[in-house]
Amino acid sequence: MTSADPAHTLLSRLKLRHLRIILALSEMQTAAAVAARFHVSPAAVSKTLAEIEDIVGMPLFERGRRGLRLTESGQEMAAHAGVLLAQLERLAESLHAVRTGSKGQLRIAFRTMSVQPFLAQAMSDFYRDHPRVEISVIEGGIADLTEQLVDGSLDLLFAYDDPRLSLRTLRTAPMVAAQKVVIVCSPDHPLLARRKITAQELSMQQWCIPVTGSRMLHLLHTAFHALGAAPPEGGIRTSDVAATASLLQAGHFLAVFPERIAAQLTLAKVAKVLRFELGSHVEPVVAVWNSELTPRTPARLFRDFVMRRAGESAVNAPVPLLAARAVAAAGIGKP
Repeated sequence: MTSADPAHTLLSRLKLRHLRIILALSEMQTAAAVAARFHVSPAAVSKTLAEIEDIVGMPLFERGRRGLRLTESGQEMAAHAGVLLAQLERLAESLHAVRTGSKGQLRIAFRTMSVQPFLAQAMSDFYRDHPRVEISVIEGGIADLTEQLVDGSLDLLFAYDDPRLSLRTLRTAPMVAAQKVVIVCSPDHPLLARRKITAQELSMQQWCIPVTGSRMLHLLHTAFHALGAAPPEGGIRTSDVAATASLLQAGHFLAVFPERIAAQLTLAKVAKVLRFELGSHVEPVVAVWNSELTPRTPARLFRDFVMRRAGESAVNAPVPLLAARAVAAAGIGKP
């Protein structure tokens, strides 16, 4: 490689601070906002941007009344800057782990209770074998967790397959196949004795209704509309599985769940599946990670461990939900 080579020239002149400024400008869109973040003057940010554009030999932003907007070249550079900075952060974490004698961090999240018992057992077994790994379970909405996957702060997400996960940087692997949506009821619900039930009759029952905006509420409404009946309106609105389990023990309620969660509630003896075909399904559950970033060592080991267990069908083992088991043990609603 000669000194005249464009790549050599770029790498010899481009600094870490340049990458940070480009990424910050792509997010915040004004020099003033970036200056406040880095505690420098707006003039210093503008000067740094001019340096970067001189190095790459083309404009990276278009200037407008509403601030800076990335050009095509700027989009390319910002994307690579994000990957490089995330990789450097992971390098720093690895070196810190070696220096302090730890084994690094593992940050995972799950957005469905369908894999909760499987993941709980997997995390417990993994921690037993790797006690110096710092494991964190992260909570959040699907959009927020997807952003964390992209920026590298989250290692693994387990969720229903979702269009928001269809990003170039993300890779998915199947964990649980698509599932039927079923109706569960209190263990002594009067409808269990009925051989035939209509959708209209179900609509008039007392329900644990999924909260507004939830996937299960959408599936419930879609199923009832397809059956020619009004969706249920009477009952208590909750999407919390533990709260639903308690309500099923306390009174005659109906609820709707994917069949795996329904099986877990049934195994915990807090619910029974009602014999009624809703004709609705949820998407497969997938494991998701950022394929552009070198995985943290604990994340790579845990991902391999989980995928191996899933391949052995351990993910399909009928294990009752811990919260439901606790409700059953407490005998809520029983004399």
